[in-house]
Amino acid sequence: MPQGLLLLPLLGGFAFLHLAHLFRFNAQRYDGNRLLFTSAVAGAILLLLARLLVVVGSSVPYFGPWAGQVWYGFAPFPYSDTCVLSLLLGPAMAAAVNRRYDPQRAKNKQLEENKRADSFTRLLHVASRDNRMISVTLASRKWYVGFVAEAPNLNPEEKFFRLLPIVSGYRDSNTLETFRTVFYEEALSRSESANFVITLPIAEVRSANFFDPYMYEEYFAQPEQS
Repeated sequence: MPQGLLLLPLLGGFAFLHLAHLFRFNAQRYDGNRLLFTSAVAGAILLLLARLLVVVGSSVPYFGPWAGQVWYGFAPFPYSDTCVLSLLLGPAMAAAVNRRYDPQRAKNKQLEENKRADSFTRLLHVASRDNRMISVTLASRKWYVGFVAEAPNLNPEEKFFRLLPIVSGYRDSNTLETFRTVFYEEALSRSESANFVITLPIAEVRSANFFDPYMYEEYFAQPEQS
């Protein structure tokens, strides 16, 4: 087998890891060497599956010999049919996995199994999934309450998330009590919510938690600031 053909199952494995939602969120955390090794393992599995399909297909009366003759007239290299099929199986198998795991379901599963995911990432994804409000305090003591408009991927290099604010204000520099200064609900009722979505840097977040407006009003609310 020409060594260049071995690149095809490797590319098939890489395509599978990056197209299948269930594996992509983990793969994007890998460094170069680990990604290469994981792609090679996936490619080897695809190569074995492709070889099995070729052997079974070649045993089909009339069709098998005819297909083999046509193929090797086009690519007269040993095992070229197996290697090309392993490349094609990568996207095909990813599509099959994606029928069961859409991006959100895949994220949920990875967050449940991936112990390295930080607590803030988990908070954002649960809030986005369940449509729950969160409270976020930045390094500047700026304070936001709202809904997660877009949670970050599980990529460790992700630096921002998006929030649809309902209330904003600040924390007192001494007591850290929260004071509300801007209310968005009336404006949101008169315009598209996308116009008010803000992008916030993850590195600037100093605290975050789920927000219950009824509990806040009952026990923690400070006088409104004009």
